[in-house]
Amino acid sequence: MKVITVVGIRESGKTTVVETLIRELQLRGYRVGTIKSIFCPGFHMDRDRTNTGRHAKAGASIVTARAGGETAILFQTPLKTSDLLSHYIGCDWVLCEGDYEIPVPRIVTGREEKDVAERINPLTLAVSGVISNERREPFGEIPVIHTLEQPEELIHLLERNVEDIGDFSELDHPLTGDDIALSRSWCQTGCRGHGRKE
Repeated sequence: MKVITVVGIRESGKTTVVETLIRELQLRGYRVGTIKSIFCPGFHMDRDRTNTGRHAKAGASIVTARAGGETAILFQTPLKTSDLLSHYIGCDWVLCEGDYEIPVPRIVTGREEKDVAERINPLTLAVSGVISNERREPFGEIPVIHTLEQPEELIHLLERNVEDIGDFSELDHPLTGDDIALSRSWCQTGCRGHGRKE
C-alpha cells in the first residue's frame, strides 16, 4: 500500500487534486481509498439527536449505521494511523486529505506563494491546486503541476517516488512543525463548523 497526503488552506484545490488522483489511479487499475482529516475540535460525524448519536451518548464505544447502499462505523475515539490503515487492506493507494501529521509524501496546494511556502516540508513531492492556474515555476526543486491539465505527470511523479508502507506502525509517530500549528488554528479563523466570519 502506498500512502500520500494532500495539504493546504481551505479552498486551495485539495479535494480537486484528490478527486483527480482517484480517477487517474483507478484508470491505471489501482484500488484507491481516501481519508479526510478534519481539525475542527467541535466537529462530530454524528449529532446527538440521531438514533446513532443517542447510541454513542448512551456509552457505545463503536456505533454502526447500516443502510441499503452504505455502512458507516463510528468509533468514539480517534484511531492510531496504523489501526485506521488496517481497514484499507486491499487498497493499492490511500490518499489522505488534510493530514499534516502523517509522515508520508505530500502534495501541497495553495492560492498564493505564502500559503504554499508555509506548508512545504522535506516530504513534499509537488505543489498543485489553485496556485498552478497562475504559476508553473517550481518552488526550488519541487515541481508545480496543474492537476487537471497534467494528471499523467502527477501520477508518474507519485509512481516513481512513493514507496509501499511495509509496517503501518511507522506512521504512528506524527510529524511536528509550524505547518501543524497552522492547520490547528483554522477553526479560530472561522471554519464551517463554527460559522465563517465575513
